Amino acid sequence: MDEQNSILDKIMTSKQESDISHFSPMETVASLLKLVTDKEEDILRRRYGLNERKEETLEQIGRAYNVTRERIRQIENSALQKIKKSKEFLNLIQKVDSIITNILHQHGGIMESDFFFSKLLTFTSHSDSNENAVNFIMSRLLNNKFKKQAGDNLRESWELKSHRNDLLIKSVELFFNILNEKSKPISQEEIINNFKKTDFFKNEEDFFTDDVINSYLRISEKISINPFGDFGLSSWGSINPKRINDKIFLVIKKHGEPLHFTKIAEMINKAGFDKKKAYPPTVHNELILNNEYVLVGRGIYALKEWGYKSGVVADVIIEVIKNSENSPSRQKIIDEVLKKRMVKKNTILLALTDKDKFKKNQDGGYYLVDNSQ
Repeated sequence: MDEQNSILDKIMTSKQESDISHFSPMETVASLLKLVTDKEEDILRRRYGLNERKEETLEQIGRAYNVTRERIRQIENSALQKIKKSKEFLNLIQKVDSIITNILHQHGGIMESDFFFSKLLTFTSHSDSNENAVNFIMSRLLNNKFKKQAGDNLRESWELKSHRNDLLIKSVELFFNILNEKSKPISQEEIINNFKKTDFFKNEEDFFTDDVINSYLRISEKISINPFGDFGLSSWGSINPKRINDKIFLVIKKHGEPLHFTKIAEMINKAGFDKKKAYPPTVHNELILNNEYVLVGRGIYALKEWGYKSGVVADVIIEVIKNSENSPSRQKIIDEVLKKRMVKKNTILLALTDKDKFKKNQDGGYYLVDNSQ
């Protein structure tokens, strides 16, 4: 039975993808607008941005036709009713209705607008014109089935009117608690895994597919995704970085290795946090002034939390020897120093020749002279 369901799911998914790939919002709207007069078509195109330009107000359109805004409203409503009552309407709209319903149903009945359009317009241009065409169809022609939701800390979303809002509200609460407990950005996979451990998920397991969880994750304004795809609370600098230091920390943390300050500036600009450009001198000054970072090479900085140490190489060697149970060998010292500083091997060997600080025993291990302790 499970195998049969799996095969059926694959067939349905394949058909849905085929339908989406052939869906052209602007062509659909063009066919629908043939059901009204030229004047009505022009007014609807202006009103809903269907003429590849910005939407116009009733007043703006009224001035163009030298009539009142109320008259334009009347013509608009009359044209919409004419389309809906036309014999051709059902044939033109049925497949679009099915495509949109299936996508929303697959994602739990509600999707944040950008996420919704990214799925619906996968195989066509994700343009303002196509978005406007879909918005027109859903809000004015299929408004008995779909509605746009916003407010109450929720991002603008499209939903099925039959959607169960209680499941969304409880899910958002749990997502928030998971992230708050972690206190750091985490991957989508990690948050989904944590969500699946809750009793709430176990009681509603048949409903909460990964697609549903993924959709619900994007709806609350309290939860956001940073440019590197990690989820966190919107108030965190590591998710919505505003200060230059937040951007620096996030870039180095995500990279996972020390970086030159010019590379950090380049990566900040490439990430596109906002429209503010990061300049290498500004980044360098922030790195110097903030004790979260450690200079580990020429212009190269690491996060202090990684265990890198400041100071000259001799200072790092002293700490390595102090933290060793026995006198460490030359190779052991080299390996440990390279974990904390980005320097050449010869620089470490040269530092070890300082007889005022280091001495070597008969076994080849190094210890500190008395005045170094």
